[in-house]
Amino acid sequence: MHKIISSAGFHVLTRGLLLSICLLLGPSLGRAEDFCAVTLKVTGSKGEPITSTWIELVDQSGRIVRREMMRGTEHKICDFGFGPHTLRVGANECLPVSISNLRVVFGFPLSLNVTLNSCGYMEQMRSVCFLYFRTVNEEHEPEPSVRFSPQWISDKPSETDGFGRWQGWFQGDRNLTFTKTGFAATAMHVQCQQNEEVDVEVVMKKDGMKKP
Repeated sequence: MHKIISSAGFHVLTRGLLLSICLLLGPSLGRAEDFCAVTLKVTGSKGEPITSTWIELVDQSGRIVRREMMRGTEHKICDFGFGPHTLRVGANECLPVSISNLRVVFGFPLSLNVTLNSCGYMEQMRSVCFLYFRTVNEEHEPEPSVRFSPQWISDKPSETDGFGRWQGWFQGDRNLTFTKTGFAATAMHVQCQQNEEVDVEVVMKKDGMKKP
């Protein structure tokens, strides 16, 4: 036997089904204002709590869409735009930490734990400059084992390594001369203004081919 449902009964039944479906799906869908996409927890290099640091949120075009100071160890970012984003934590620190491919997806919040890096060699650059030489030939290929004078540091060779590199700390200004058998001597002046990095490429030219 088939039951006949009147139009009034059909509408009541339909509303009842819709209400049941909404009650089942409602909690999982949530609303935009109720959902935070990212919860960030940050500690120092030794696991200690931090007092504050700066964070930046960068969209897929490379534009900084959010820059703010987080205070304490925990911070929430509830909403941002379409597509993958990159979060830079410790933007004001020596070595920031970047986390990419962040998206807003309802029901799937991200909990990120970040440990900030220590400054490492940058701790030394508070009152001195970091000098980085690279010696190359006229084809701009690395020229190894180039000596320079005067002697810079007593316990360190004043000579570039097998890749034409040399690094050291200095203050004030220096006049240096770079020499290697088969090449003309090259003079170079370097100066430390405050606590910056000084990068210098020294081009070594063959003897008898020195250009005016």
